[in-house]
Amino acid sequence: MICATLDLIANKWAVPIILTLARARAASPAPNGVPPLRFSELSRAIPLITQKELTKQLRALETAGLVGRRVHAAVPPKVEYWLTDLGLSLRPVLDELGKWAAKNGPRLARPNSKQADSARQEAAE
Repeated sequence: MICATLDLIANKWAVPIILTLARARAASPAPNGVPPLRFSELSRAIPLITQKELTKQLRALETAGLVGRRVHAAVPPKVEYWLTDLGLSLRPVLDELGKWAAKNGPRLARPNSKQADSARQEAAE
């Protein structure tokens, strides 16, 4: 199960999307605490992501039950996204992972470093 979860969230864009929606939810004055964000708001909040990739990631997160989606019949179409309770439950996990990365990231071997080469040689022996 851990590998399946990591497959879903361990990509370049899933975590920024989840954290953006979590911050919006935490800052919400909405009575139910679930402020939806429109696609364009998400796109502005994560400026380097393409529309195609944002759409792909939102669909995957929605399919997994981490993100909710509502389409309003309007012209132009209005689509809103929010973090579900299941998605919000990832926040403390991501916060802890961020703390671990801040503490240990500099010690991790980079793919092209001498340390990584040494580790690969040891594993091959």
